[in-house]
Amino acid sequence: MSRRIVVTALLPHPDPEPAYPEYEDVRTEARGRDAGPIGGRSIARMEDVIQRRGGDWCTAVLGRPFPGLRHAPSLDGFTLLVADERGLEPELPESIVQARAAEEARRREREAQAAAKLEAEKRRWALVTASAPVTFSVQENARHSGVRGSLRHVTAPVYLRSGRSRLHSPGRALCETPGRTNPLVLGGPLVDLPPTCQRCIEYAGLVRTLEAPAPPTPGEAATLRLIRSGAVFTMRPGRGQPTIRDTSQRSHGTAGGRLGRKVDAAVMRVETKGWATVETDEYRATLLGSRGHRWRLTDAGTAALEG
Repeated sequence: MSRRIVVTALLPHPDPEPAYPEYEDVRTEARGRDAGPIGGRSIARMEDVIQRRGGDWCTAVLGRPFPGLRHAPSLDGFTLLVADERGLEPELPESIVQARAAEEARRREREAQAAAKLEAEKRRWALVTASAPVTFSVQENARHSGVRGSLRHVTAPVYLRSGRSRLHSPGRALCETPGRTNPLVLGGPLVDLPPTCQRCIEYAGLVRTLEAPAPPTPGEAATLRLIRSGAVFTMRPGRGQPTIRDTSQRSHGTAGGRLGRKVDAAVMRVETKGWATVETDEYRATLLGSRGHRWRLTDAGTAALEG
């Protein structure tokens, strides 16, 4: 059976740095009173002095930070009594003044950094919401809190979809799945505060209404970029059926390869979704020297590609 070892580190009190000449005399008188057990009346008087005079006065009398009567030796308590009886009003030690000034400077720096971070988060959130399909709400997790505070989540008033099929329920955080067994408990909507849940922020830039088409797959996006480059034409050879060709490159070893690479299936898929259409008004010259009807993106196709 193992034994548990507890190690207690005892930190020494800092040496006093009193800023008044009566310190040694006050301390000597306090040592004279600090003899034997300390009574309840003495403790009550010490507590009264501390309450009336305040922590800064106690620190100035002792010449070092005052941790409170419960954590101070009885000699310090009697020192405060003697100084109060003599009506002393010492100044704070210079080292403590400098330490407090340094801490105040660090506090202001932390506040400035926090304010700059908040402004950056607000600008980022404004860019996300500028193109959002609905008006989002920001709500704080009311059940759990981390070391940096509770996460602020994003909720929507209606059902939304992201990716190919992920569904986002109204009033629920965008980062939650609809079938989550233990949903998040969210507080009321927050005003002028950006979300801090990174998953919610990512989904806020991806969601769409249920009526909106799904975003293009990587293959469809490549086809849309090819059409936007002006290299896709419908070719009508002397024999056979019309074909859709990528005229930016030849297809070696196949029939009609000199006209370009066949992309019928890929182009027809994006046409079915309303993202591309063919210009039937006139023949245009292709990149390989032939002629045909050029394909172009529709407004919906441009929006889907730029996304």
